[in-house]
Amino acid sequence: MSRLTCVLIMLFTPVLVIADDEIQKELKALQGKWKAVAMEAGGKPLPKEATPDFAVTVGADGKSTGKMPQEEFGFVMTVNPKKDPKAIEVQHESGTEKGKKQYGIYKVDGEKWTVCMTIPGAAETDRPKDFNTKDTSNVVFVFERVKEEKKR
Repeated sequence: MSRLTCVLIMLFTPVLVIADDEIQKELKALQGKWKAVAMEAGGKPLPKEATPDFAVTVGADGKSTGKMPQEEFGFVMTVNPKKDPKAIEVQHESGTEKGKKQYGIYKVDGEKWTVCMTIPGAAETDRPKDFNTKDTSNVVFVFERVKEEKKR
């Protein structure tokens, strides 16, 4: 191994570790169950009663599940908290969208998590730049954290 290679490895390894630590910290902050409380598509919010019964359970490692009355599916979620806005990717591992990816952005405000995503199978270049869905096929979900019931 050349000296230059050794120097480059020594210089960039801490950056990679810090970035990975930030990703793990972000996934840990998102860990738990979230329920959709609002949705927007085509630039218009859906009426509250039309918001789908949709819940997401995020694992600390990114392995997650989505649950709707008609389907439950598994996916791996990756995040990049250094982007502005923060970036998210979903790789579907089961369900009707198995093998497809989705690209999006997100923000967290306390116990509220807002996610703007492409449709499954869209190109990464279609990743939303903001939370506006007008003239796009993107969808915004607003999730609220589900409080765990304490066991007696």
